[in-house]
Amino acid sequence: MVVFGVDHHRSPVAIRERLAVTADSMNRLLATLATTPGASEAVVLSTCNRLEIYLGGTPDRQQVLTRLAEHQGVDAAALEDHAYWHPGIDGVRHLFRVISGLESLVIGEYQIIHQVKSSYDLALHGRFTGSVLNPLFQRALGVAKEVRNQTAIGKHKLSVASVAVDLAKQIHGEVNRARLLVIGAGEIAELAVRYLMTAGVRELTLINRSEDRAQSLADEFRTQDFQPQVLPWSMLSDALTQHDIVVTSTAAPHAVVTVSDVKAAMRRRRQPIMFIDLAVPRDVESAVGDLNDVFLFNIDHLEQVVSANRQLRVEEVDVASALVDSLVSSYITDVRHDRGALMAQVASYFTDVIAAEEVRLAGKLGIKDNPELRYGLERVGNKLQHQLLRYLREQGKDPAAEKMVRDLLGL
Repeated sequence: MVVFGVDHHRSPVAIRERLAVTADSMNRLLATLATTPGASEAVVLSTCNRLEIYLGGTPDRQQVLTRLAEHQGVDAAALEDHAYWHPGIDGVRHLFRVISGLESLVIGEYQIIHQVKSSYDLALHGRFTGSVLNPLFQRALGVAKEVRNQTAIGKHKLSVASVAVDLAKQIHGEVNRARLLVIGAGEIAELAVRYLMTAGVRELTLINRSEDRAQSLADEFRTQDFQPQVLPWSMLSDALTQHDIVVTSTAAPHAVVTVSDVKAAMRRRRQPIMFIDLAVPRDVESAVGDLNDVFLFNIDHLEQVVSANRQLRVEEVDVASALVDSLVSSYITDVRHDRGALMAQVASYFTDVIAAEEVRLAGKLGIKDNPELRYGLERVGNKLQHQLLRYLREQGKDPAAEKMVRDLLGL
């Protein structure tokens, strides 16, 4: 197999944006690539930071380059200057590093796992994958999980809003019972609300000088089970009494929450209160943080945590890279070892079962050439196959394990 691609490490955004593949044209590109001389399988990963082509077989680099350039309408020579080509083991290692977040712009980010899985599912659904790329991508998904479980590569938050959520959990424990007040209705406030809702907050109040904007933001979050309320600006002082977490993000040139406001609120409540001040200039007077049972975090505090977390992720890169290298070796051993023949038989067994079941069900249901039926059967077959193949890998070269699998499937 080979990998041909461009990414944020090696190419400017002007090149990458011209290589972005639309959903409508993805199947056409897959078909073009899978029929490249020397190749028979293809998966295309297209994100804002990379375009990568994974091919099963031994195609010529220039052929792949030419077909991609023609499909995307870009100059092949300009593309050549920014592209990389990873054949064989190097290609396996590259995929495992990509899906583990080691090649991402934000090291350890989680979204890449879903992007790789979606790209693979699309190619699988279109029947552009086979005996080379199916086991490779199935193993890659397992590698991503193993790297996240065994290292801290993705555990340190790198956005101000997500750090704020972690701090809220430290103070209030599980935040599903915490009452959230948001002062301001801009993009930063909206992002913080989304993070806190994901963390479990179920009671939200919005206050903004423009009440219409606050109402509009509340409507974005409103569902049958979640009903945010909007209060007029004049009720700000009273609202502090009734809420546990206060997020501020206004464009005011001066503080909108004063020491006297918070002192008055604390006289009427018994629980601690947390302020997350995301505004510049600051919305909350700094002396508020000196009050008992009051926790104040401004944008500088949060950025310091983000910076420290970024360094912690960088320190995990070597650990995660070493783990990936060992998992690459394990995969190559499986492919090269005699057990590879048994694994191929297992894959063939499920392919035959799927094909036979498709014919049977299609006849029974009176349908013909239904891709959804085939796709559903393949998904089930792949899940079952994956369990058996994982069992074989975990058992090493144990002949008893291989015999048991052969007996189970009648191989």
